Amino acid sequence: MTTRNMSAVLRRLVATSGIAAIALAVPANAEEYTQFSIGADYSTGDYGDVADTKMLAVPLGIKFQGDGFWARASVPYVRIEGPEGVIPGDGGVSPGNGGGGTTVIDTRSGIGDVNLAAGYTIPLGSSTWLDAIGKVKLPTASKEKFLGTGTTDITAEAELMHSFGNLSAAVRGGRRFNGSNTLYPLDDVWQAGAGLYAKAGPKLSLGLDYDWREGALGTSPDRSEATASATYKLNPGLLIQGYGYTGFSEGSPDLGGGVQLLVRIGAR
Repeated sequence: MTTRNMSAVLRRLVATSGIAAIALAVPANAEEYTQFSIGADYSTGDYGDVADTKMLAVPLGIKFQGDGFWARASVPYVRIEGPEGVIPGDGGVSPGNGGGGTTVIDTRSGIGDVNLAAGYTIPLGSSTWLDAIGKVKLPTASKEKFLGTGTTDITAEAELMHSFGNLSAAVRGGRRFNGSNTLYPLDDVWQAGAGLYAKAGPKLSLGLDYDWREGALGTSPDRSEATASATYKLNPGLLIQGYGYTGFSEGSPDLGGGVQLLVRIGAR
C-alpha cells in the first residue's frame, strides 16, 4: 500500500504475530523509499479456552514503496504464555483444549511465520483509489511449539479508499486460502474491514480500524476487533506509531497494544 492507504502496515503480521501499525492517511504520490521497521506488541485473551493466553511479539520488517506499487516482508519473534495448542493470531485456533478436559499451561517462544505482501494502487479519480493486494504466509514458526499452524496461506484482498481532505475512509474485503494439515485442517475464510483516518496536524495522523475474519476451524470463533492508532512523523525519514486494540469475539484478544518505529530511506 502507499502511505495514503496503509490502514495497517503489518496488520498484526497477519497470522501469529499480533502486530498492528497504522500509517499516515495522506494522498498517494510518486515518492519512492525503502522502509525498515521494528516494534513490540502485547496482547491477552482467552480465545474461548479456560485460561488466558498472553503474547509478546517483536516484529522486524522491510518494505519498498514505488510509484503505485509496494512490496513488504516481515517476521516476528514471539513469546506465548497460555494453554498448550492455542495460536492467538489465527483466531485462537486450538487442536485440543477447546474449553474442556485437562488444560496444560506452558510458555513457548521462537521465530514466527514470515509474511510477504505486495500491492498495486489504481487511481479512480482525484480522491479515490483501489488497491489490489496479495499476501503469502510462509510456515517458519514451529508447529510443534504451537507458534504457528505449519501451513502456507495465501490472501487476495481489495481495498477502496476515498479522501475527504484531511479525513479518509476505506473499506476492504478478501479471501484467505489456508493450507491444511492433520493437526490444523484449516478452511478457506472470508475477511473484511473498514477504517477512518484523520490528519490531525502536519506531523500527526489518527486512525480507527475494524477487522473481521471467519474462524479457520469448525471449532474456531470468528475474529472481530477494533484498533485505534496515532502516527507521529518526527522527520521525513523517521516515524513512530502507537496503537491499542480490543476484541468483540472469542476469536480475538481481549486487549492489546504496541508501538512501531519506522525508518525510511529516500523519503522526502
